[in-house]
Amino acid sequence: MGFNVKHLNKYFRWVKQTGKNYLANKRVSGKFAKLCLDLDVALLRQRGGDIDKKAKKKHDYLLGYLRALCPETLEKYGNLPEPEGLNEPQSDIKVWSMWWQGEENADKLFRMCIDSARRETGCPVTVLDKDSYKQYFKIPAFILDKYLAGNINPAHICDYMVVSILAEQGGFFTGATVWCSQPIPERILRAPFYVCKAETESTYLMSRSRWVGYLLGGKKEFPLFGFARDFLNEYWSKMDYVVDYLLLDYIFELAYQTVPCVKRIIDENPDNNLLRNELIGRLGDEYDEEQFKRFTEGDTMFYKLSWKFGSKDTETVGGKLTNYGYMLDKYLQSKRGKDYGKIQND
Repeated sequence: MGFNVKHLNKYFRWVKQTGKNYLANKRVSGKFAKLCLDLDVALLRQRGGDIDKKAKKKHDYLLGYLRALCPETLEKYGNLPEPEGLNEPQSDIKVWSMWWQGEENADKLFRMCIDSARRETGCPVTVLDKDSYKQYFKIPAFILDKYLAGNINPAHICDYMVVSILAEQGGFFTGATVWCSQPIPERILRAPFYVCKAETESTYLMSRSRWVGYLLGGKKEFPLFGFARDFLNEYWSKMDYVVDYLLLDYIFELAYQTVPCVKRIIDENPDNNLLRNELIGRLGDEYDEEQFKRFTEGDTMFYKLSWKFGSKDTETVGGKLTNYGYMLDKYLQSKRGKDYGKIQND
């Protein structure tokens, strides 16, 4: 086997990043830092069974830590009776998204995604921002202070806003990088609870893909949303940093374990949108009308995109239109100078 400098550089980058992670995780405890390090090593070695075992140990520890940290929310919702009519559809349709700095300051990827939501839902989409959210719910001053100080990053203030708007108003929330590929049925927009789901036995992810945080819908009475909002209030009243980037997954798991109707309704939610992560790796492919139908005519309606991953080239090296270039041309209404309000009439 020959010497490969790329592999060596990759290893040194891994060592550097893992060292940073270890120090950050020690803020929780030395034991937690060691559990996370063991998982990182298992991931580096790509040993599937070992990855699941190490991940489960990390998850179990962190769930216990969070239970001890936020007992008030657990006690409140553990004694909560199931709301009446929980399985009934929502009486009206409300579609939400979010861009903290305001939609007028959003980048092309977000505007393409939000335009796709307007087109495919056939409904107005309310974009929450740093000012408009105040019409619908409150963010405690101590959370805003920690966000402005940099202790809470944009992803986690977004998590807070998602569960808050659903707890106060209900409706359907689509994230800033979710592309809607085809008309969304009314039954989804009115569902008492809806989330992308592709349940797996692997314990690598806390969620086991039973839910995602970037696309959620449901009635305001569904206790999951109030639980998550109240848990975050209690959490941030005591903490100045996030214990895990996917903190919301752990909170959802605690709600799942604590509130019987949350467990029942999540379990009853069927698997859906199984290809939601497939398009992100195909954005830079040359656009082909027949091949692109895989994304617009199948069982998957919602595709998760990203600012960090996936090509953002609109043309191939040979000057051909890419999938991303086609999507921008079709869905980025503002690029074509048309009014958002007329999108569903195209």
